[in-house]
Amino acid sequence: MSGTVTACTNQVPASCHATRCNKDGCRVGLQGAPRERIIIDMDCEALPIPPNQKRCDYLFVGEESNTTWVAPIELKSGGLKANEVLEQLKEGISIADMLLPQRTSFQFVPVLAHRKGIHRNELKKLRSGKIQLREQRKGITLIRCGDPLTKALAE
Repeated sequence: MSGTVTACTNQVPASCHATRCNKDGCRVGLQGAPRERIIIDMDCEALPIPPNQKRCDYLFVGEESNTTWVAPIELKSGGLKANEVLEQLKEGISIADMLLPQRTSFQFVPVLAHRKGIHRNELKKLRSGKIQLREQRKGITLIRCGDPLTKALAE
């Protein structure tokens, strides 16, 4: 492993490392995703997150060809509320900010994978909502349950 992935891996208990992104009937494929990666299960009790605090489902940090991706991932197989998704992703970012070494160059890609159609008003809120990690302010990338993560990383 190289720099950023190693730094993150060393700070996260091994019991919180995940090999796939799959919760509640929604999954994101990892085929084609950087092989040098850590996937953190944000529901892991060993993480220093208060139990009642919102959080996204996974945090993906991957490196390939001098590019580092940081992707908080929320999976929704049923209906969703945009404000809740935005809050969950923002809380995942606070963990990412603690884990990432300072002055790390990265591509920030907040991801929502969903199964059902999203109500027009909720979609509008999701598309207008921006999330910030350090100096990068991004909108949420929407993909469908079952899609590969690379679909989001490539956008």
